[in-house]
Parts: sequence; structure tokens; C-alpha cells
Amino acid sequence: MLRGERVKVVAHFREEGAVLAGTQKGTCEGFTIELFINGDLPEKEIMTLIRLAHQMCFTESTLSSVVKLKLGHYYNDQPFALD
Repeated sequence: MLRGERVKVVAHFREEGAVLAGTQKGTCEGFTIELFINGDLPEKEIMTLIRLAHQMCFTESTLSSVVKLKLGHYYNDQPFALD
């Protein structure tokens, strides 16, 4: 039986440059994901559950791969194009 499962995710960000100079940049340096499980299952079953949890996690899949982005910009509820 499992009890008290939880996940802790910590994001690691860095900022550099200056806003007024137009050089401000934010960078994501990575994420730490920790999975905590309590229970009395055999270790082999726990290994399988952990592997499945990683395979099924949409967030982990997104963060660990290149994802196509579609951007939209709106000003006063109207589409706004950047030069």
C-alpha cells in the first residue's frame, strides 16, 4: 500500500542585464524534481511506479524536450503585431 505521496519541484532561474538599458534577460537554468513515496511495497514495484510516474508526467515531458511555441500578442483586446 502507498501513502503520503508527494512531488517537490524547484525551478532555477537567473536574471541578468538592466531593464532601462533594454538588456534584461531571464534564463531558466533547470528544474529539480523530487518524488517522495511512503509505503510497504517491494522495491521492484516502487521502481516500476517511479518509472511510470516519469513517463506519464506531462510537465516533465515538456520541460525535458524542445516544445514548439505559438505566440499571440493583444493590445486592448485586439491582435498586436511586433515589428
